[in-house]
Amino acid sequence: MEIACRVILLLLLPLNFVVAQNASRAAQELHVGVILDLETMVGKIARTSISLAMEDFYAVHHNYSTKLVLHIRDSMRDDVRAASQGTCSELLS
Repeated sequence: MEIACRVILLLLLPLNFVVAQNASRAAQELHVGVILDLETMVGKIARTSISLAMEDFYAVHHNYSTKLVLHIRDSMRDDVRAASQGTCSELLS
Protein backbone atom coordinates (compact mmCIF):
# COMPACT_ATOMS: atom_id res chain seq x y z
CA MET A 1 0.00 0.00 0.00
CA GLU A 2 2.80 2.40 0.90
CA ILE A 3 4.59 1.68 -2.37
CA ALA A 4 1.41 2.36 -4.35
CA CYS A 5 1.02 5.74 -2.62
CA ARG A 6 4.62 6.66 -3.47
CA VAL A 7 4.17 5.63 -7.10
CA ILE A 8 1.01 7.72 -7.41
CA LEU A 9 2.77 10.67 -5.77
CA LEU A 10 5.72 10.38 -8.17
CA LEU A 11 3.36 10.23 -11.15
CA LEU A 12 1.37 13.29 -10.05
CA LEU A 13 4.37 15.44 -9.11
CA PRO A 14 5.39 16.33 -12.72
CA LEU A 15 1.77 17.18 -13.52
CA ASN A 16 1.79 19.70 -10.68
CA PHE A 17 4.85 21.44 -12.16
CA VAL A 18 3.23 21.67 -15.60
CA VAL A 19 0.07 23.22 -14.17
CA ALA A 20 2.08 25.68 -12.06
CA GLN A 21 4.19 26.67 -15.07
CA ASN A 22 1.13 27.36 -17.23
CA ALA A 23 -0.60 29.31 -14.45
CA SER A 24 2.40 31.56 -13.89
CA ARG A 25 2.47 32.76 -17.51
CA ALA A 26 0.98 36.24 -17.68
CA ALA A 27 -1.74 36.86 -20.22
CA GLN A 28 -0.69 38.94 -23.20
CA GLU A 29 -3.00 41.90 -23.70
CA LEU A 30 -4.30 42.90 -27.11
CA HIS A 31 -5.73 46.42 -27.10
CA VAL A 32 -8.76 46.94 -29.36
CA GLY A 33 -10.48 50.25 -30.03
CA VAL A 34 -14.26 50.24 -30.32
CA ILE A 35 -16.09 53.38 -31.45
CA LEU A 36 -19.83 53.38 -30.85
CA ASP A 37 -22.56 55.99 -30.72
CA LEU A 38 -23.39 55.56 -27.05
CA GLU A 39 -26.26 58.05 -27.22
CA THR A 40 -28.37 55.63 -29.28
CA MET A 41 -30.04 52.42 -28.17
CA VAL A 42 -28.07 50.43 -30.77
CA GLY A 43 -24.77 51.74 -29.39
CA LYS A 44 -25.73 50.91 -25.83
CA ILE A 45 -26.87 47.41 -26.80
CA ALA A 46 -23.68 46.85 -28.82
CA ARG A 47 -21.47 47.89 -25.88
CA THR A 48 -23.32 45.56 -23.50
CA SER A 49 -23.35 42.69 -26.00
CA ILE A 50 -19.62 42.95 -26.70
CA SER A 51 -18.77 43.06 -22.99
CA LEU A 52 -21.00 40.07 -22.19
CA ALA A 53 -19.63 38.09 -25.14
CA MET A 54 -16.06 38.66 -23.93
CA GLU A 55 -16.94 37.63 -20.38
CA ASP A 56 -18.67 34.48 -21.61
CA PHE A 57 -15.79 33.60 -23.94
CA TYR A 58 -13.11 33.91 -21.26
CA ALA A 59 -15.26 32.06 -18.72
CA VAL A 60 -15.31 29.05 -21.05
CA HIS A 61 -11.79 29.48 -22.51
CA HIS A 62 -9.84 30.44 -19.39
CA ASN A 63 -6.66 28.86 -20.79
CA TYR A 64 -6.20 31.50 -23.52
CA SER A 65 -2.96 33.42 -23.08
CA THR A 66 -4.19 36.45 -25.07
CA LYS A 67 -6.74 38.76 -23.47
CA LEU A 68 -8.61 41.48 -25.33
CA VAL A 69 -8.66 44.90 -23.69
CA LEU A 70 -11.45 47.06 -25.08
CA HIS A 71 -11.10 50.82 -25.32
CA ILE A 72 -14.64 52.04 -25.98
CA ARG A 73 -15.09 55.58 -27.28
CA ASP A 74 -18.27 57.53 -27.94
CA SER A 75 -18.65 59.02 -31.44
CA MET A 76 -21.23 61.48 -30.08
CA ARG A 77 -23.40 61.09 -33.22
CA ASP A 78 -20.63 62.42 -35.47
CA ASP A 79 -19.32 60.10 -38.21
CA VAL A 80 -16.31 62.31 -38.98
CA ARG A 81 -15.35 62.38 -35.31
CA ALA A 82 -15.63 58.59 -35.14
CA ALA A 83 -13.36 58.17 -38.16
CA SER A 84 -10.81 60.67 -36.84
CA GLN A 85 -10.71 59.06 -33.39
CA GLY A 86 -9.48 55.85 -34.95
CA THR A 87 -6.73 57.50 -36.97
CA CYS A 88 -5.64 59.90 -34.21
CA SER A 89 -5.31 57.05 -31.74
CA GLU A 90 -3.04 55.21 -34.17
CA LEU A 91 -0.82 58.27 -34.63
CA LEU A 92 -0.47 58.94 -30.91
CA SER A 93 0.61 55.43 -29.98
